[in-house]
Amino acid sequence: MRGLSPPQILEIWEQGIESTDIERGLLLLACCLPDHSWAQLAAVSIGRRNAFLFELRTATFGRKLSGFAVCPACAGQLEFDLNPDELGLTPPDNSLLSQFEHDGCSVTCRLPDSTDLFAASACGDVDEARRSIASRCIQWNGSREETDLPFAVIDAFETHLEQHDPAADISLQLQCPSCARAWEMALDIVSFFWREVQSAARHLVLEVDALARTYGWREADILGMSSGRRNLYLELVG
Repeated sequence: MRGLSPPQILEIWEQGIESTDIERGLLLLACCLPDHSWAQLAAVSIGRRNAFLFELRTATFGRKLSGFAVCPACAGQLEFDLNPDELGLTPPDNSLLSQFEHDGCSVTCRLPDSTDLFAASACGDVDEARRSIASRCIQWNGSREETDLPFAVIDAFETHLEQHDPAADISLQLQCPSCARAWEMALDIVSFFWREVQSAARHLVLEVDALARTYGWREADILGMSSGRRNLYLELVG
């Protein structure tokens, strides 16, 4: 997979400034699947989306992923490096339904996608959001209303997802070097990748500004240069 080019970074950053994280994830996913419509992108399971975005992020910014965390016990600061290959992400088949057992019955479900996250984002609390996602993904047989979906079924559904779509909810095991407190931290590839895109976009704008002021070049010509050539000209500008 090719990484984002400088013009793409600026374009995605501009389009995503006022967007939600869910929409930003789809903007980035569109670079991985350029032939997909917005509706098709939104129907890609969250695990597959995350796997695609890790691949795109690696192709754009390199394999090393540098993170930062604050210890929940002593507020100590922790910096860490991560190789995405260590996560062992295996995206599931996006098109297949799967089944899990609950109370002696086989329940059919599909994997959550961005449309489910959009719906859950309008919920008032976490429990309502969990129920919303589960009720949309489970093919429930019977006459129950969505609000009647038992939490025992929701729990079984979420356990099933942890086993069959681990890329949808990635957590890191961290330990504080100061107090030795161990804790688990969620890794949201969309927000992480977006922060890197935002930083790269601002850096590119500064480069364009410096070279355009000095040489009178157009933005498109400057962004079309390799990073090595731009840096060489920037060294001359001082």
